[in-house]
Amino acid sequence: MERLARSGPSVNLGTESVFVANPEMLCANRGNFIMKTLLYQCPSGISGDMNLGAMAALGVDPAALEAELRKLPYDGWSLRFEKDSRGGISGIRCDVVLEEEGDAHHSHGPGHTHGHAHGAHSHTDHHFHESSGEGTERESPGDPSREDHHHHHHHHHHHHPHEHSHSHSHSHSHGHHHAHRSFAEIREAIEGSALSPRVKRDAVACFRVLAEAEGAVHGIDPEKVHFHEVGAIDSIVDMVGAAVCWELLGVDRVVCSALEVGGGTVKCAHGRMPVPAPATSRLLRGVPYQSGGANVETTTPTGAALLVGIGCEFQAAISGRQLETGIGVGQRDTPALPNVLYASLIEEGGAAAGADGESGLERDEVWELAANLDDMTGEAIGYLCGQLRAGGALDVWQTPAFFKRDRAGSVVHALVDKEGVDRVESLFFTHSTTLGVRSQLWKRSKLRREIRELDTEWGPVRVKLARGPGDLSRHKFEYADVARVAEQTGRPFAAIEAALEKLWAENSG
Repeated sequence: MERLARSGPSVNLGTESVFVANPEMLCANRGNFIMKTLLYQCPSGISGDMNLGAMAALGVDPAALEAELRKLPYDGWSLRFEKDSRGGISGIRCDVVLEEEGDAHHSHGPGHTHGHAHGAHSHTDHHFHESSGEGTERESPGDPSREDHHHHHHHHHHHHPHEHSHSHSHSHSHGHHHAHRSFAEIREAIEGSALSPRVKRDAVACFRVLAEAEGAVHGIDPEKVHFHEVGAIDSIVDMVGAAVCWELLGVDRVVCSALEVGGGTVKCAHGRMPVPAPATSRLLRGVPYQSGGANVETTTPTGAALLVGIGCEFQAAISGRQLETGIGVGQRDTPALPNVLYASLIEEGGAAAGADGESGLERDEVWELAANLDDMTGEAIGYLCGQLRAGGALDVWQTPAFFKRDRAGSVVHALVDKEGVDRVESLFFTHSTTLGVRSQLWKRSKLRREIRELDTEWGPVRVKLARGPGDLSRHKFEYADVARVAEQTGRPFAAIEAALEKLWAENSG
């Protein structure tokens, strides 16, 4: 996505790549309509350290990642990447190695993300986060044999050979690695760092959705949420490291095709809770997932926050050319469910997405599902449409119609890609009174689309740009941004649109 940079009275075309963390938007990389899509496949869930391992396997340079993370105001940690395997599947395992008091180094598993809003807790709050189910033997929080990829575990740094490790010394003075930090404190540290604007935005977005989920669970203001475990340095590295990796890989879109959350119960600072944990459940509202694949927590709140915060599209269609694939390995070794995270980098758009070079159009196929409804209220039909959209429909609309005995009603239509047909069809039967759903396959031609950002005196405004054969070009300002400016200035919506049109013409002319 291109940014149109405002400088004084003129507007210049910039080159900064901006990630659109919004699943409802189509993104394109600059003017060539090619974008990189990151596909997550999570049959054993996702956690912060598994994600970093997968990103390294995709090609992220560990040294470059750590160099960016050193811009945060935290010391006493390093990254370690090793080849490892689970269930016969090999990949990269990542450990965040913490320099504890004295000369000992410890390696921690992925960051835990359960929050609170009250006084200080003991140090063991950060180390005792135990998944269990029926027949699961309880282990002590300090047991070095623990290999749950969602629990902190300790082992000496020098006992393990590794392929990549850094250690740095800084003059900053900071508190204990496991200090309780609020969302506001973490956000301030990120925004005050020398990280790129994109990394700051994506990292803060992931922390924000997590704070909102924890706040909703505990009934407090998200700004006041204090995290038990995500406030630890290793967990901050997991979250901010993900944002750094997305930028280093040039990711424009994120898709998750499968997500397992696990089962049983999990013990954290607030006691024993069901899996998925309350914050995870809150984060995954409306998200399709599987459960029961293992009697442990497989998707942590951190992992869920990464997907939701970046605007991941769940079970969305992908069409393109695979550039690279990688596997991240978790700490826990569960024979019945290989503890690995699959990630692929796919180039979409242009010829890869079925574009017709001669006509300048993109072509694909979509299914239309439709149902006749003559015995539902307008409110109930509106709710149905919302559920269809949340379930993955590309578009939903209604047409008025008259049915038997001249009864007035509506025909509800939904456009769906082939992967979403069964899911959306099921939603029709669940949330409406219909006795049948019709389906038809359509061939579709589309204008090529991209998102740009126009810098204005009121802040950035997104612009949807569509191009077609010849010099055909259309644009539309994002409604939410125009409404924000109108509310901010107290001016009419139409007046803001007119001002934006003038600014756009000055730049594109």
